Amino acid sequence: MQILPDIYLADGFAYAQHPNFYVLHNDAGTIMVDSGSVPGDLDRAEAQLALWGISLESVNYLLLTHSHYDHIGNAAAIRERGAFVIAGPGDAEGIEKSDARTIPYAAGFRLPACKVDRVVEDGDTIDACGFRFEIIHAPGHTNGCVIYRFEHAGKTIWLAGDVLFCGNTYYQPELGWQGGEEFDKPTYVRTLKRLSTLHVDCILSGHHIPYLREGYRLVGRAYAKALIEWR
Repeated sequence: MQILPDIYLADGFAYAQHPNFYVLHNDAGTIMVDSGSVPGDLDRAEAQLALWGISLESVNYLLLTHSHYDHIGNAAAIRERGAFVIAGPGDAEGIEKSDARTIPYAAGFRLPACKVDRVVEDGDTIDACGFRFEIIHAPGHTNGCVIYRFEHAGKTIWLAGDVLFCGNTYYQPELGWQGGEEFDKPTYVRTLKRLSTLHVDCILSGHHIPYLREGYRLVGRAYAKALIEWR
């Protein structure tokens, strides 16, 4: 599913699957953002992207939003194909060790460990395949959740992982799963407060539908939801 010029939903909600992962593709190369849970997710994504002439055999970069298994399941396989893997602080170590930070107790299986080539911190920038990403460290769902912020097609876009979603109810936010060992409500609320002061147009999250207009409104509602439900 093409979302914007050069940006595709490789697998996820539009294909009746739970985790979303994305591909950014142009003449300069291919970037994956998260990687699904199991090999079948990757197989399905490859078939879907072939409609646009995109192959995942030569991914240049894999940007991981956080360490949970449903977002990093194929990371090791993609790195073996030559991708440069990026993840946030703390979560990168969990991905490399395939430890409890990948929540194997929820998956029912342990993932292959994957080396992370670069650990990014808040405020870092990444230049990749003609895109420039700014890192927003957004802990709470996990300690190392990161948002990849970039400008493209006249819009400010967040690749937001599980920090927040547009839920199934029209325009209403959902917040990340609370079952991870690192989940921390006070930290999460502080993250949402900070995010609510920032501008964003499009929010491409790890689950549910992409939010493609006035994303800052969804962020504000997510912060209000957390204040009401978690204080």
